[in-house]
Amino acid sequence: MKIGIFTNSYKPYISGVVNIIVLLREGLTKLGHEVYIFAPKFPGYEAGEEENVFRFPSVLMTSEVFYPIPIPYSYKIFSKIPKMGLDIIFTHHPFLLGSVGSFFARLLKIPLVYTFHTQFEQYTHYIPFHQDLLKTMARFSVKSYADKCDHVICNSETILPILKNYGVNTPISLIPNFIDVSRFEKVDPKPIKKKFNIKQKDRVFIYVGRIGKEKNLEFMVKAFSRVARKIPRTKLMIVGDGPEMENLRNLGDREGLGDRLILPGLVQYDDIPAFYAAGYAFIMSSTTETKPLVLMEAMAMGLPCIAVHATGADDTIIPDYNGILTENDMNQFSLALLRILEDKAYYKSLSRGAKTSAQQYSVDRVVKEIEALFYRLIEEKKEKNRVEAGIFS
Repeated sequence: MKIGIFTNSYKPYISGVVNIIVLLREGLTKLGHEVYIFAPKFPGYEAGEEENVFRFPSVLMTSEVFYPIPIPYSYKIFSKIPKMGLDIIFTHHPFLLGSVGSFFARLLKIPLVYTFHTQFEQYTHYIPFHQDLLKTMARFSVKSYADKCDHVICNSETILPILKNYGVNTPISLIPNFIDVSRFEKVDPKPIKKKFNIKQKDRVFIYVGRIGKEKNLEFMVKAFSRVARKIPRTKLMIVGDGPEMENLRNLGDREGLGDRLILPGLVQYDDIPAFYAAGYAFIMSSTTETKPLVLMEAMAMGLPCIAVHATGADDTIIPDYNGILTENDMNQFSLALLRILEDKAYYKSLSRGAKTSAQQYSVDRVVKEIEALFYRLIEEKKEKNRVEAGIFS
């Protein structure tokens, strides 16, 4: 197969969507397919570009948020796409380059597949405009785009009702996100522990992700602060960057956490396993995820996961097997942290369950499922095209 992937974000930007696309490209290439990536240019990133990656012009969203927004037009790229012989187009956003992918799928009469990664209505606070209207527009954009697709991939069972509530009637397959489990084997945490002064007896709760309002990190820090007052050898490491970083630092100061709140900032994706390895357990307080890769990665490292009930977390964490789920309640959340600190047998049991759970998200297994879906959709499209040609000839 020749597969065109259209995405509004790609390397060197770090995000769950980017990680999925990178692994997907590697997995499909390993199976013998040709993969073409269509993504925005990233300022200052030119060296080491892979083969078959086509970059659209872009502009930065704001000076505070370093996120290139693609301009969905390039005569040079547009002239090349029809000559590539693409068999299927796979998009990861319902606008901008997602719209370009939709256009060429119709033009070339090939299947269009879209993965719903993001609840866009949960991110409208970044746009200073009427929030109810923006949320309605976000839901409508997903619904109208899905209507143009031959198939939608949903990566979380708890997200399916949301898509149905949007009014999506396009066929949907439930296919989870995936990770390269091998990256989390035999990882040495010593350099990270030395760099951030983590002692042998310290117990570090770790979070990896964007530092934004939608991640509910103020809740996390305050809940940890309750634990820190009771158990001295505990620390909280929040890995990542975003617009709420300064507010998070200030909150740590107000809570008197000092060096017990570790904020490494943005780190290279290749270094992430070592941060997990330095942790005792993974914690997450976001209520806006679909199928968080960070939960799967933490489990692959054998870290029990504590999260609030939410889409994504609810169908990744199995209570009392690989982690703990609580209500969005600070008392419940802090008690869960205390439990795995104080009950060693329970902690070890969760750690074993986490390691076992991660295997179901192996990239090799899930990519083969996507490959089979693509083959089926291509044949169905060919048959549909033949029927339509016979009717109108």
